[in-house]
Amino acid sequence: MADNDALEGVSPPAEVRQPGLRFLETAVYIMGGLLVLMLIALIGGIAWKIKTRAGAPPAETRLIDLGLPEGVAIDQMVLDGDRLAVNTGAEIIVVDIRKGHVLSRLKIR
Repeated sequence: MADNDALEGVSPPAEVRQPGLRFLETAVYIMGGLLVLMLIALIGGIAWKIKTRAGAPPAETRLIDLGLPEGVAIDQMVLDGDRLAVNTGAEIIVVDIRKGHVLSRLKIR
């Protein structure tokens, strides 16, 4: 108890501020504000992209000449990946639709 009586009249030591602390405190506030502004800009940019999004361009239409005589009817077509098999009854024509050319012709007897 004697120690407590001796400390009653003594004031606590004055706070010693370090020289660069004020600069660091200001830098932290500025960087925090910039982070908030960048987050708002990011959300705004995403919203703008969604609002002004253009639809997918229409698919390009290409005509592929199969070399069929006039009046030949196509009975059946089967698509497998990028290959198309066209059955005319007299022959089967295999076409690469990605490149747009005929791969083979199979005559049916």
